[in-house]
Amino acid sequence: MDMMGIVARRAALTSLVTLAACGTKGPESAGPTSQDGSASVGSMRAGGDDSPDAKAFGGEDGDGGATPGPSSTGSATVGPDGSTPPGATDASTGLAQDAAAPSPGWKRGLAYGYDSDADMTALSKGIGWWYNWSPSPDGTLSKGFTSGVEFVPMIWGGTFDTTTLATQVPAGAKYLLTFNEPNFGSQSNLTPSQAAALWPQIQAFASARGMKIVSPAVNYCGSPCNDTDPFDWLSKFFAACTGCQVDYVAMHWYACTKSALTSTVAKYEQQFGKPLWVTEFSCLDTSSDVTDAFELSYMKDAVAALEADPMVFRYSWFTGRSTGSPPISVLGADGGVLTPLGQQYVTLPR
Repeated sequence: MDMMGIVARRAALTSLVTLAACGTKGPESAGPTSQDGSASVGSMRAGGDDSPDAKAFGGEDGDGGATPGPSSTGSATVGPDGSTPPGATDASTGLAQDAAAPSPGWKRGLAYGYDSDADMTALSKGIGWWYNWSPSPDGTLSKGFTSGVEFVPMIWGGTFDTTTLATQVPAGAKYLLTFNEPNFGSQSNLTPSQAAALWPQIQAFASARGMKIVSPAVNYCGSPCNDTDPFDWLSKFFAACTGCQVDYVAMHWYACTKSALTSTVAKYEQQFGKPLWVTEFSCLDTSSDVTDAFELSYMKDAVAALEADPMVFRYSWFTGRSTGSPPISVLGADGGVLTPLGQQYVTLPR
């Protein structure tokens, strides 16, 4: 099927998907509309980097995931940048920082907001990082809770304030995710030139914190869009942001075959020459494909491919809980209970 056909099918499916979440939604949290063939499911996300209480409800997966938390021995594992596994607590806020880089095998993560302590404990058996489309960890986690899973902050859209951001991003975070699906009118909706104009603020903030920066997370877009093609959007962004610090490229993917995933990942690698974070992925191409059995099979194939690709720095499954499309959920109705898909995700080879 051609890409625009996938986009049309994604649009039809998006209206069916709504993620369970709690807490106060941010300005954009009503949730974007549908997304494209590899596009993320708009109604599942909430942005709001400009709102201290804004959290993402649901999510998109990531271009890079992380694998499980620290070893049972408690010994620190040195990550690719020389850092050790997460787990420290910020003395000023009491929040778990979980911000250190994972070791080379810790790619696996999760895109989801409003986790409970029990959820994160269960997930920590097999993921090393997570994000929630927000600069701060979920308010539903207990103060001082440390799961051993690294939290990665995100600047969701273009209305952020760096002074406020400094109070939200955990001290010790090593990576900064940026602009969620900027080519989508229903997401952060920034043109390449607008994103490039904001980049000096992002770069200054990241430099002051010693953080590496991940590019805006793009995807194929149906409508409304400021650009339907993620490769075109990123190419224009890099052209407008000459000399900017961008350490990784982020992408989303929702088609349902391993071959489509690997060929698209290869295209990102070849065109931009940077390590990837696949910050949202799952099978949401068609409603007929979204079954428990198909999702289990697709996840197994996709994770194997992402683990084997040395250019994929991290990846994250979308998502924790979905009422509109239950087969993609890795968390059950009760806190701390993994679905069969979740049990597979935390135990697949790394």
